Amino acid sequence: MTNQEGPANGLDKRPEVVERMFDRITPTYDRLNRMMSLTTDRGWRAKALWELAAERSDVVLDVATGTGDMALQAVRTSGCRVVGLDLSRNMLVSAVAKWDRERNDGPYPAVQGNALALPFRDGAFDGAMVAFGIRNMPNVGTFLDEACRVLRPGGRLVMLELSVPSNPLLRPIFLFHLTRMLPWMARTQGGDAAAYRYLSDSILAFPPPREIMALAESKGFRQLSSTALTMGACHLYVLQKDG
Repeated sequence: MTNQEGPANGLDKRPEVVERMFDRITPTYDRLNRMMSLTTDRGWRAKALWELAAERSDVVLDVATGTGDMALQAVRTSGCRVVGLDLSRNMLVSAVAKWDRERNDGPYPAVQGNALALPFRDGAFDGAMVAFGIRNMPNVGTFLDEACRVLRPGGRLVMLELSVPSNPLLRPIFLFHLTRMLPWMARTQGGDAAAYRYLSDSILAFPPPREIMALAESKGFRQLSSTALTMGACHLYVLQKDG
């Protein structure tokens, strides 16, 4: 499942399709993210950044940077330098504008590109992170190959992704929120309900953590931790490049 190219489980994850979808939902993305995570996404990011353990001298890659929340939070907490990458031009425009509003130390160095073919040299980064982006990639294995390539030996990769709780009491509540409430909220907020149905379907179709960690280990990473957050609504993967 994780190595499948093109449509998977009925989801069309071709880069051009994903790019257009995120271009469309950029204006409502931040607001609906808060709704989708029940406002806990900031805490999840803080946990991921603590595990990344970036230092002031580090250069960190933020894959699927979106509107730049993870990058800004990383700079605030560690003072590291962050380089962003995203498929969506509209997301990058929003990220750069947000950076300009909140910082006065120069523009956000973000580029438009594909996480499956990172436009960076080998060993360019001390750390890498991706928040809520890996489930939109058609081939997670290829992304892990690329992330391993651009990290220096010993560099960390942290990945946050939404997941479905296994608790039998919480699971139906979460599924109702994900499959019914989220598209409804998207419509009421002027968002693209079809796009948010895709996002909910992509969470349901994403492989379980044990498969992701096994794949990462086959791609040259060592597992440092694999943690369910907020009773399983999100999962944090912490990996380190061997060597």
